[in-house]
Amino acid sequence: MFNKNSIYMCSIWDRRKSLTIWTVVLSLLAMLIISMYDSVGREFSEIFENGGGSFQAFFGEEADPGTPAGWLGFELYGIFLPVCLAIITIGMGSSSIGAEEDSGTLELLLASPISRSRIMIEKSLAMITVAFIISNSVFLAVCLSNILFAFGINLIDVFICTISLFLFAIFFGFFALAVQSLTKKRNLGISLTGFYIGSSYFMNTLHSIWSSIEPMKYLSPFYYYDGNMILQGSVELINLTVLIIAISIAYCIGHFSFVNRDTGI
Repeated sequence: MFNKNSIYMCSIWDRRKSLTIWTVVLSLLAMLIISMYDSVGREFSEIFENGGGSFQAFFGEEADPGTPAGWLGFELYGIFLPVCLAIITIGMGSSSIGAEEDSGTLELLLASPISRSRIMIEKSLAMITVAFIISNSVFLAVCLSNILFAFGINLIDVFICTISLFLFAIFFGFFALAVQSLTKKRNLGISLTGFYIGSSYFMNTLHSIWSSIEPMKYLSPFYYYDGNMILQGSVELINLTVLIIAISIAYCIGHFSFVNRDTGI
C-alpha cells in the first residue's frame, strides 16, 4: 500500500532508532517488573495497607501490588506506560506538521502534487503505527514473562488493557496535533498537551480526597483509560467508546485546521 518514498514510510523510518529503543527498553522493563513480583510485590502490598488512603489517592483506589493484576497495574500499566506512550505520541503529533514548519520544508511539501489531506492522514497513520508497535511489544513481553515466571496474570485482561492504553496514547497524540495545527507552534502543542496530561491525572486521582473536584474526573482521559480496573477484569465498554470519540474529535480538529490553513501556497 505504501512505497518506500511515501510520507508514511518516511515518518516511521526517521524514527526507527527511537522506536527500537523504546520498544526494547519498555519490553525488557516489563519482564523485569514481572520477575520481581515474588520478591517485592507483597512487601509493597504491606506498605499500601499501612499507608492509609494516601497511596490509594495518588495511585488509584484499585491499586493493590499484592496481586499479579495489582502489581502490573501499580508498576507498569497504571501510570508508567500511559505516560511513556503519551510522551511518544505527543512528540510525534506536535512534530507531524510542526517539524516541517520549523525546518522550512512545509512549503516544499505543500507545493508537491500530494494533497494536504493525504499528508495529514499518512503522518497520523505513522504515529498510530508507532504506538501500536510499542504497546503490543510490551504485551508480548508480558505474555512471555507470564510463562517464564509463572506470574498468573489473565492475558485477556492485559490485552484489553493494551487496547485501552493504545487509545489513550493516540488521543494525546492527536490532541497535540490539533493544538499545533491551530496555533502553528510545535512547542505550544507539546507544552499544553503535557500540562493536560499532568492535570488530568490529578483530576482523576484526587477527587477521592476533594469531593468538590469529582465532576472534573470526567474530563480526564485517565478516568476512561483506567488500566488498574481493566487488569482486574472490570471492563467498561463505554470508556473505550469515549476514548474513540475523543480521538476522532481531536483528529478532525487537527485535520481540518491544517487543510484550511492559509500558507500562501
